[in-house]
Amino acid sequence: MAHPVLQVEGLTKHYRAAGSFFASGTDIVHAVDNVSFTIDEATTFALVGESGCGKTTVTKVLLRLEQPTAGAVRFGDKIVHELSGNDLREYKRAVQAVFQDPYSSMNPRMRVLEIVAEPLRVHQGLRGSALCDRVEELLSDVGLSATAASLYPHQFSGGQRQRIAIARALALKPRLMVLDEPVSGLDVSIRAQILNLLIDLQIEHGLSYLLISHDLAIVEHMSHMVGVMYVGKLVELSSKDDFYSNPLHPYSKGLLAAVPHPDPDLPMSVGVTGEVASAIDPPTGCRFHPRCPIYQGTGACRASEPLWREALTGHRVACHKVEPMLEIADAR
Repeated sequence: MAHPVLQVEGLTKHYRAAGSFFASGTDIVHAVDNVSFTIDEATTFALVGESGCGKTTVTKVLLRLEQPTAGAVRFGDKIVHELSGNDLREYKRAVQAVFQDPYSSMNPRMRVLEIVAEPLRVHQGLRGSALCDRVEELLSDVGLSATAASLYPHQFSGGQRQRIAIARALALKPRLMVLDEPVSGLDVSIRAQILNLLIDLQIEHGLSYLLISHDLAIVEHMSHMVGVMYVGKLVELSSKDDFYSNPLHPYSKGLLAAVPHPDPDLPMSVGVTGEVASAIDPPTGCRFHPRCPIYQGTGACRASEPLWREALTGHRVACHKVEPMLEIADAR
């Protein structure tokens, strides 16, 4: 039986709009609205969707960079945003992050030894030879030699810098790592190396990952569970295999149709058409209905928010038009 590492329950995050030509001081940005999911031990949960759908806001709340407007994030039996003292320190040790641009999260004046050693000094009080040995061990775990410790970040390639960032995140033996577009700034050949490294580390250390990505090929390669977000809402939740073999929500189908296929003999598919809805003034009812290919202009899609429907496989979707699709899913 799977054991949850992190549970997100009805998570909501609203901002007061500022700095936009079209926004007034009283406008509210509905960045995340009532999102719930669970990340189990030693698994990868991927959040996917177009830019601006709320994926990164979810990570900021999980990392306590933002306070939630409503809802809760549970780590074990504790609510994350109520933690303080030793409990908060333990959470910060247990949940680490690897971001898209590792160079921007490293002090260019610090050598790699200092960068990787910093969390070990702060949280574990390591010093001297024990500290140097631990840094060397971490660098080895991510495929870097001990000589890297004496160099500066600018002396490494993008892929090597991402390995350094992963070593730093591993330093405190976390249970969960947040991977926010971890390879999007890298060359294709280097991406595969970093992704395979992350998979190997997950197996070796029993890590859980929250993967944020717009690249569905990466999600297919790494994830165990997939959540699809659109304008702050979670619209589909399923295993990776179910998502790629039988997507239920029209938005999910559009995202998958937009993925380039290497076979030139296959007909070109049309992805999601139209513009992403505004998070300041989201559509009523289903937020996807203005772009939905099966919306017929009237009825519940525009009038009311869809409830979650569940197939026999545990595949869940929020769509008013889902019943015939669920019959297909149930008959497999």
